[in-house]
Amino acid sequence: MSELDNARTQSWFYAYNPLLEQIPVFNNYEDVVDAIAFNPLEGIDVNTMSFVDKVGLLAGEKTPLEPTMKSVRAAITWHGMLVNGLRARNPTLANNRAYYYQVLECANEGKTRLPVAPTSGMAINIMKGPTGTGKTVTHKRFCACLPQVIDHGKVEAAGWQNMRQLVYLNVDLSHDGSRGGFLISILSEMDKHLETNYADNLPKQFRTVETLAVGTIGRLVAHYTGIIFVDEAQLRNIVDSAQAEQMQMFLLKLMNSGIPLVFSGNECAFNWVDYSQDKSRFGLTQESLFSPIGAMNEREADDEWDALFDGVSSYYLLKNPITNPEECSFTLRICSGGIARLALTLWCYAQTNALYDGSKTIGPADILAAYESACFDEMRPLADGFHYKNSELLALYPDVNDEFYKAIWEQLKDNNKQKTIHVNEISNKAVQERTKQKRPLSGKTKLMLEQKRNQKKVENRAKLIATMSPEDIRQQGLINSNLKSLEKLRIEIEKAGM
Repeated sequence: MSELDNARTQSWFYAYNPLLEQIPVFNNYEDVVDAIAFNPLEGIDVNTMSFVDKVGLLAGEKTPLEPTMKSVRAAITWHGMLVNGLRARNPTLANNRAYYYQVLECANEGKTRLPVAPTSGMAINIMKGPTGTGKTVTHKRFCACLPQVIDHGKVEAAGWQNMRQLVYLNVDLSHDGSRGGFLISILSEMDKHLETNYADNLPKQFRTVETLAVGTIGRLVAHYTGIIFVDEAQLRNIVDSAQAEQMQMFLLKLMNSGIPLVFSGNECAFNWVDYSQDKSRFGLTQESLFSPIGAMNEREADDEWDALFDGVSSYYLLKNPITNPEECSFTLRICSGGIARLALTLWCYAQTNALYDGSKTIGPADILAAYESACFDEMRPLADGFHYKNSELLALYPDVNDEFYKAIWEQLKDNNKQKTIHVNEISNKAVQERTKQKRPLSGKTKLMLEQKRNQKKVENRAKLIATMSPEDIRQQGLINSNLKSLEKLRIEIEKAGM
C-alpha cells in the first residue's frame, strides 16, 4: 500500500460513510451546470400544440434555468456544505455515534440545552437578493438533483437496523416571527416527507417552546438531516416580532447543531445580527448575493446576461425563429433591469400578444410594447430603478433595500471619478515618456482592445435606436415614463400604511 493510500485509510475525509452513498458527486464546474440546467419545454413539440395550450404555458408558472455563474457558485457551495456536513457526522465513527445518542437522550428527556457537538465548525450560507433574481429557481434546481429521503437497511458499521435519512428540508420562517410557528413548520415538513407524526405528537410531549425546540432539533439530528433551507428570512419575520430575541437564540441553537443551514431572504435580511461572534458565523461561507445583473457593476455581467437570455429565450412557443436575437437580448436587458423574473415576464407577454395578433415571431419592438403595457406598470419602476441605478425608484418597494444600492452606486460613481483622475495622470505621464522615448506605449493597444470590446454594444444600441419610434419612452425620459406607475404605487403604499 502506498503512503497516499495509507493516508486515505486513516483520514476521516475518505472513511466509509453510508450517508454519502446516494448523494451525487460533482467533480467540476461543468458537472454542476449540467445538473441544474432546466428547460421546461424540452421534449415538447410546440408546433403541434394548440393555441390555448401555448397561452396556458406562457401564463402559467415556468422556471427555465440556464445557469449563471451566481447560480452555479451557490449550488457548489451548498453541495460542499451538504457533503462535508455528512462527513463530519459519519455514523461509523465512535465519537459521532456517542454525540448522536446524547442528542437523542436530551431531546427525549425534555432538556432545554443540547450537548456540545464533537466538531466546533458549522456551515451557514446567506442567500440574499431582491425578489425575482433567481434565488428560488436555483434553490429548486439544486434540490431536484438530490434524493430527499434515503431509506437505509441494516448497516452494522453505523449500528443501524434501518434508517430514514432526510437529505434536505425546505422550511419557511413563520410570518408572525414566533418560535412555535417555526417549529411546527419544521415538524410538518418532516412529516410530509418521512411519513411521521411529529407535528402532532411532539407538542403534546413537550409543553414549553424551549423543550419543543430541543425536541425538534433532536428529530432533525436523528434523521441525519443533510441541509436545511430557511426561506423568508426577512426583517419583519425576525426583528419586528414580539419574540425577536427568542427567535434569534433558537436560530443560533439550530446553527450549533451541526446541520448546515442556508438562509434565504432579501437584502434586508439578517440586519439584526450585531455581535461579532454571530457575524463571523454568517461569514464562514461566501454570501450568495443574487442582485439584478449589472446592479453591482460586476465584471462578468455581460456573460451572466448572455446565460440568462439563453435560458429565457429558450422558453419560446411561436412558429418562426426569433427576429433579431441580439437586439432582443439588448432590449430585454434594458427593459427588465437585469432581473430574471421580469425578463421572463416580458418575454412571455410579448409571445402572448403575438399569439393573439396572429404573429409567428417576436422582435425587439414586441418586447418594448410589453414593457410599455399597463400590465407592467407596477414593475416598471423596479426595472428602471436597477437599469438606471436610481435608488429613488427602488424606494417604492418595501422589500428592496434601496439604501443598500444607493450606497453601492454612489461608491461606484466615486470610484469612476477617481479612475478618471488616475487615467488622466497616466495619460499625461505617457505623453512625456513618448517624447523622451519616441516610441508608442501599451496604452494605445489597450485602448484599441477596449474599443473593440465595446464596438458590438455600440452597434447593437444604434440598431435598437433605429427601430424606435419618435414617441418611444426612452426618448421621452425616465420621469415621464414612470409617472403613472409611481403615483399608483405611492397611493397603494399609503393605503397600506407603509
